[in-house]
Amino acid sequence: MLANVLRNLVNRHWLWLLLAWGGAAAGLHFISPAWDDVALDGDLVYLPSKAPSLAGDQLLRDAFPNTRTNSTAVLVFSRADKKLSVEDRQYALDTARAIESLGGVGPPPDELEASASADELWFDRLVDVWHEKTDLVSGMLASPDGKALLVIARLETGLMAIENIGIRDQLLKLIEEGPHPPEGLAVGLTGSTIIGGDVRSAVLESLEATHTTTILLVLLCLVVIYRAPLLVLVPLATIGISMSVAYDLIALLAYHFGPDSFSWSGLRVFTTTKIFVVVILFGAGTDYCLFLIARYKEVLQQGATPKEASGLALSQVGSALAGSALTTILGLATMAFAEYGKFSSSGPVIAVCLSVALLACITFAPALLRGIGPRVFWPFITRTTHAGADDRDPWLWVLVSRFVQRRPATILAVSAVLAAPLVISGVKVDVTHDLLSELPVGSVSVDGAELVKKHFGEGWVAPVTVVARLPEGDLHKEGAVWDVARLHAMLYELPEVADVRSIYLPTGGDPRRQPIWDWNRMAERAAAGSPITVGTFVSEAPGEVDGEPLYGRVTQLSVVLATDPFAEEARSIIPTLEAKLAEFGAAETIRGGKPNPWFGADFRLAGVTPGMRDLEEVTNRDRVRIQVLTVAAVFGVLLVILRRPAVCVYLLLTVLLSYWATIGVTEAFFGWLYGDSYGGLDWKAPIFLFVILIAVGQDYNIYLTTRVLEEQAQLGRRRGLHRAVVQTGGIITSCGVIMAGTFVSMATGTLRGMVELGFALALGVLLDTFFVRTIVVPCYFAIEARLRGSRSPEPTAEAPPQQESAMPSPLPSPSPAAK
Repeated sequence: MLANVLRNLVNRHWLWLLLAWGGAAAGLHFISPAWDDVALDGDLVYLPSKAPSLAGDQLLRDAFPNTRTNSTAVLVFSRADKKLSVEDRQYALDTARAIESLGGVGPPPDELEASASADELWFDRLVDVWHEKTDLVSGMLASPDGKALLVIARLETGLMAIENIGIRDQLLKLIEEGPHPPEGLAVGLTGSTIIGGDVRSAVLESLEATHTTTILLVLLCLVVIYRAPLLVLVPLATIGISMSVAYDLIALLAYHFGPDSFSWSGLRVFTTTKIFVVVILFGAGTDYCLFLIARYKEVLQQGATPKEASGLALSQVGSALAGSALTTILGLATMAFAEYGKFSSSGPVIAVCLSVALLACITFAPALLRGIGPRVFWPFITRTTHAGADDRDPWLWVLVSRFVQRRPATILAVSAVLAAPLVISGVKVDVTHDLLSELPVGSVSVDGAELVKKHFGEGWVAPVTVVARLPEGDLHKEGAVWDVARLHAMLYELPEVADVRSIYLPTGGDPRRQPIWDWNRMAERAAAGSPITVGTFVSEAPGEVDGEPLYGRVTQLSVVLATDPFAEEARSIIPTLEAKLAEFGAAETIRGGKPNPWFGADFRLAGVTPGMRDLEEVTNRDRVRIQVLTVAAVFGVLLVILRRPAVCVYLLLTVLLSYWATIGVTEAFFGWLYGDSYGGLDWKAPIFLFVILIAVGQDYNIYLTTRVLEEQAQLGRRRGLHRAVVQTGGIITSCGVIMAGTFVSMATGTLRGMVELGFALALGVLLDTFFVRTIVVPCYFAIEARLRGSRSPEPTAEAPPQQESAMPSPLPSPSPAAK
């Protein structure tokens, strides 16, 4: 019934459909904000609220509300072969004061005053700058070997704030355009601010490169395949208007129903989500349009008039299009059940955008075909064929059909043996959560981090914060520093820890070789305005949290790990720290039988490394949950459309095996490409690859299978299978190449994760197109035909009678002699 409604709507009211879409696009564009204005970024902030690292961050913010520092820009000045000279140190100090000038927290030094123009002032984004003359911290800014010195700008911006790109660029400009550094002095730039700026910049570059490359590749493929300008226009116009409507619709919804709009709302959109919207809408949208155009050509050749052909084609192919789209839409929608906020928001957003594209493909595209008519194939002419005759069957797909039907069981057995090693490798694939490894080689923050690691140790780039809350007592009281000293010493003695900073030793160092600092002297330094003060380490906040007061009960310690804080090894240290702290807080007495002041204390960890540990655990759980739900959703769609459980199970198994083989090849390829720097696939790649490949891979299976069942109902099992393979081979192959091309465009960016995912998606689609759909799926129906018999004989060697058509096939046709 719905098919007839759409058929009549397209044939009779095609002009109104086109005007409606144009009006919707213009209206939404007028009233909605830009996508980038509502887009968010970041990774760790979207962990579930119960994540331990978020609990640590929350207690830290509650206890130290006046601490505005959320990220740091670290400048490292170093020499490779000798200690820094007085001139080197003065240059570092002048640079630090120039940064203070840019941020409005200090007067500009004479030498660098000209570099700070009015439009570059940071003002409220810069908290302060630590340098060699800063009280108490100067001791930790010089490397033990004397060959490096740090300047640390502390800022309010978060790790992934968009402002970090500008801050990074301004600091680079300050270094490049200011006084030239002394000969041989290397200047590096890193820290969370700069790392975030590099990642944000790489995301924007990847988005722009992906968008441009996708359009060019789709246009090139369409021109090469069809060589008809108006035919190229139909999918491009359909995708263009659907993307415009989808972008503006999502931005409008995010603006009015975002996390801060209502207590029950929480729609988020992300910059990276736009990349997936671009490639999926271009790839899937083009596929749907080509399926429609292929059937439109068929019905014209069968004698339908131009006024009824478009609607008739839609009625015949509409269910297959809807089923194909629903597998992807529902597969992406299952991500709403993820714990991780980026997954739970991104999946449904992409699904909504794809739903808009599907609606355009079943209304706007056929209305456009109805308006243009057979002229869409110009300069070629589509002629009507004789009744019952095949229209120019491509010899390649005739051969494929005969090959599959001769030895289907043997072909499946050989295919299984060849695919087994790849599948086994894919099941055991390794992933990495290392943020720095995602950036391209030569990134500013990566090079700077290497300098810091070389002179100060690997863990210095991102220390772990221990937030400790006493069950009772007051750490502001005289002598309380001894209590912190015991906790400080316990942490320092752990082999996984390189250094600890606390109220006891603000600049770190071995507590066994330094005297206990006098509390009064600490208070004197705090009164003098030192940036490392009692208030920095011990809470002075009023009020309560969980029924317990904060003032004097909460302290923080900065723990420098002995390994790279972004690496897997560092994340494996976090459970050890948590266990040691729990053990320390569970002991009623300490050495000498004295009461333990930390008995029953609440210890929490905050920082990048604990956050990445939580991210790894959450996304690992999400991966299993999403995979199960995606498989269930896709199977449900297949069952509704095909109503043949055995076929549905087989089709699902084919794409699952294709996924594992694809990810196995991807891991092997990038392991070879990156060499020693390869630590595993980016953690986002397997999840998005699974959802997209399982769902998109079924598109072609559904289109082929529905055609097989349709033809078998008329021609018998073996003859119907032959007819379906021949008729769909060229169009599905064309669609697969175009879809793979859109995914390849993701690999033109600079983020390793996007490059890996783009490669894997393209490979998976090509594998589905040229192997699964071409060989594996037809083999099932060929075996079924042999087991159940057939109403018609096996296809003969001779191609059926045919008439010449001026409209080219999606694949090159052979010469008459070859046929």
